[in-house]
Parts: sequence; C-alpha cells; structure tokens
Amino acid sequence: MSQQNSFAVYLKHAFQNTYNYIGLGLSAGLALIFREPGWLYLGAAGEIIYLYMCLTSQRFMRHVDSIEGEEAELDIEPLRAHIWPMITNNLRERYNQLDQLTSRFREEKSATLKERDPFYQENRRKIKVLLANYLKIALAVTRYQEYLGGVDADEITENIERLKKEIPDSIERVQDVKKKNIEILTKRLQKLEKAVANSDYLNAQMETIEDTMRLVVDQAITLTDPKGMGLQIDNLLMNLQETELIAAEMDAYTELEQGMLDDVFELPREKN
Repeated sequence: MSQQNSFAVYLKHAFQNTYNYIGLGLSAGLALIFREPGWLYLGAAGEIIYLYMCLTSQRFMRHVDSIEGEEAELDIEPLRAHIWPMITNNLRERYNQLDQLTSRFREEKSATLKERDPFYQENRRKIKVLLANYLKIALAVTRYQEYLGGVDADEITENIERLKKEIPDSIERVQDVKKKNIEILTKRLQKLEKAVANSDYLNAQMETIEDTMRLVVDQAITLTDPKGMGLQIDNLLMNLQETELIAAEMDAYTELEQGMLDDVFELPREKN
C-alpha cells in the first residue's frame, strides 16, 4: 500500500476525529457514572480496534492524503517566493500590510475562533485563496506598469499623423509601406489603451480585496456573522473569477509583449 504521508500523520488524523473523541468521552463518562473501570478497558480496546481499522484502510488514507494535499496547495509561501522579486516595492508593502492583517485571524483568539466559529477552517482557506490571488494580480499590475512606462502614446499618435500627411506626396510603393506602418502603429495604440484599462481594472480588484479582507478579519476577531463573512469572500472570489481571470490578464500582457515585436519599417524622410 503506497503512502503519501508518514504513519504519524495518519495516526494524528485518526485520533483527532470528532467521533473518536465522542467514543473516548463516552467510555470515560460511563466509567465515572457507574464507578466501573471496565468501561475504560472497553474504551481502550475499542480505541485500538478503531485506530487499527483506520490505519489499514486505503479509503481513510486517501482521505487524509486529500486533506494534506489541500493544506499544501494553500501554502502560498512558494508562490510568494517566486513572485516577490518580480513585483514593485509598493505592491510588496501593500501585500505585507494585508498579510499582517490576516495574521490576526490566524493567531489572535484562534482557539476561541475554532471553538465558536463553525466556518473557521473554510474561511481560513478562502482567505489564503484571496492572498494568492492578490499576489498574482500584483504581478500582472507590475508587468502592465513596466509596459506602460516604456510606451509613449503621444509619440505613437504623432507618428500616425505624420505618416498620413506623407502618404499623398509619396510614390505608390512607399505609400503601401506607410499604410502598413499606420496599421501597425494603430494596433499598438489600441493595445496601449487596453493595457491602461486592464491595469486600472486590476488595481481596483486589489483595492476590493484589501477592503474585503479588512471587513472579514474584523468580523472574525469580534466573532460576528461568520457565515456572512464566508459569503462575502465567496462573492469576491466569484467576481475575481479566480485563476481564470488571472490567466486571461496574463495572456493579454503576453499579447502586448508580442505586439512590441511587430516590425515598423523605417523609411528615410523625403526631402522637400
């Protein structure tokens, strides 16, 4: 039987099962009520049988593997380490502030939260998903900023107008080249406008994540409306379209990069 995790991991999950706690508590309670230690022996025997059945069950082990796998997927540190060098200092500072904010949810009163909030684990998972999306959006925003910083829309517009004025006085062969240049420059201008719109949209999404996170963390710490908190995060994740949105924006940037490689034919200026 192949095992993805150590024996201790499976044992921990088996022992910490809610039903196991109920069984142990029941045997201990009966022993106290009837003042009969035999119930403790019976509970111990049942515990051994239960643990043995769990640790020899492929179904149980697959269940534990899936839980551990989800935890590994929610570990955003590898993603953070990969993206961190590629985003601007300003976005790093904003992410650090957001991460420190969510640490209150992870640490402050965590025992109380787990006890009183039945949605704690699920909301904790959703918050990690939001942080991961925030990092991916920060990378896209950085790339758009780099692209926009290297392109001058006014210069492109001036070149288009110049070429239009030069076409009537050019020979037919040169006119065709200038028209092709106008077509390429127009596409670049359209991509530039798209980049500005996408950058503004992604910045707005980042601000929405920040505002939502502040709200849900405050609700978590004050132990108010945990179900509503989860619904707020769900609505935000739906609006973000999670990885599909990010992939679409990254594809758009790849398209922009490709557009920068289009050839614009440089012709000598015609003498008056």
